[in-house]
Amino acid sequence: MTSFRLLCLCVCSLVLVACKQPFAIEGEGDIVELNQGERGCALEEFEAGWVRCTENEIFESESLRYQALPRPGWKFSHWKGLCKESSVGNICEIDYVKDLINQFDEAYPDADWPPLTAVFVPDNNAPLTAPYIASQFGAYGRGGYASLLDALFSLDGSYRYAVQQASTRGEFDRNPASFKRQSDSLLLTGPSPGSLVPSGGATSVGDFLAMVDTDTGNGDISVTYLQPELAGAGQGLFSGTYYCGHVLTNGQSLFFRATMNGRGQGSLIIIRDRQGRVDQQAQIRYEVSEDGTTTFDYGGVRLAGSLSADGSVFAATQVSSSAQGAGICIRASTNNRLSNLIGKYYGAWFSTRPVAGVTELMLDNKGQTVEAVLRDSVGGRNYSLGTNFILALSTGQLETRDADGAVSADGRLMFLIQTDPNKFPTLIVYVRQT
Repeated sequence: MTSFRLLCLCVCSLVLVACKQPFAIEGEGDIVELNQGERGCALEEFEAGWVRCTENEIFESESLRYQALPRPGWKFSHWKGLCKESSVGNICEIDYVKDLINQFDEAYPDADWPPLTAVFVPDNNAPLTAPYIASQFGAYGRGGYASLLDALFSLDGSYRYAVQQASTRGEFDRNPASFKRQSDSLLLTGPSPGSLVPSGGATSVGDFLAMVDTDTGNGDISVTYLQPELAGAGQGLFSGTYYCGHVLTNGQSLFFRATMNGRGQGSLIIIRDRQGRVDQQAQIRYEVSEDGTTTFDYGGVRLAGSLSADGSVFAATQVSSSAQGAGICIRASTNNRLSNLIGKYYGAWFSTRPVAGVTELMLDNKGQTVEAVLRDSVGGRNYSLGTNFILALSTGQLETRDADGAVSADGRLMFLIQTDPNKFPTLIVYVRQT
């Protein structure tokens, strides 16, 4: 029967009515499912023998499209498996038909079927791709979620999340998307090159990205902080005094000063938080992996994220079942002045209301700010937030009428954390315009 070429021909249970469509990868690349982005198999998952690769259960009749995506320095060669004749290039189309699957199971109950295999070969002309570590914090409906992901950004204007290091969600969107960094540091993203919208900011050299998903069409919104993967990082990179902001889905937000000894230990003191705690202290333990992935533990809370190449910025997410969150730490500077901050910034913000958005802020030589929202997740577009004032201390600490924060020594990054108990906990990270 020719229609069997369109099936997942695998071992099925007549009671559970599920079949297994395993995946395999030759060379270096990933398999992504294009319908919902939930199925598929990353290279690291395949090498580790994860269930999503070895089993990939199909329960009902479905028509699915899989895409083979090469890793840096590789290109797609061909598929091995039961792709439809209409499949083109790196897209494999398969129709799963429950009734025919059951018929095959009755006829061949002990049959083992080969996996759907994506074959990749080396390519010296592949577009340059850079790996990033992504700290993502968001909301699905009224519930929060947090993830630590590996991401890939390519010079061809595409990006994707490749591997989930840790998460409170079982799945994440693996579908490739498009991005563009404007000359003034505004970051545009979207599912395709023709659908790009303001999404945050990116530094001039691309060593920090603050990206906001304001599209509620898929049911979730998020903010993501990304820094490039490092090589040969260690504990000593994370040392000195830092100012940190931390926002959580349990209604908490806090601003604290932390001191790291460069050997995996440190301490912090709360400057301000939403519960009114001041001057409370806690011990810190942290670990830094060779690629810059960093964990930061204090008071029973773990932040997991990434370090910048000079160790001055730690961006993270809180991945736990009890409360999710996002955090950022910026190393204290010396002799910082307001003059270092004058200019324009793009801000990526998330409030546990929940609302996410992108702003544009102008700071003058008197410390006055004028800020407008470019877009937010509740449909707001190009509306003013009015004026405020920023007081910059010589250490890099920032104070406003209703928030605290810090600025990097070079002025390229700053953050503000809202700890007012009468307002929703909010964290906003700003990238300076160039």
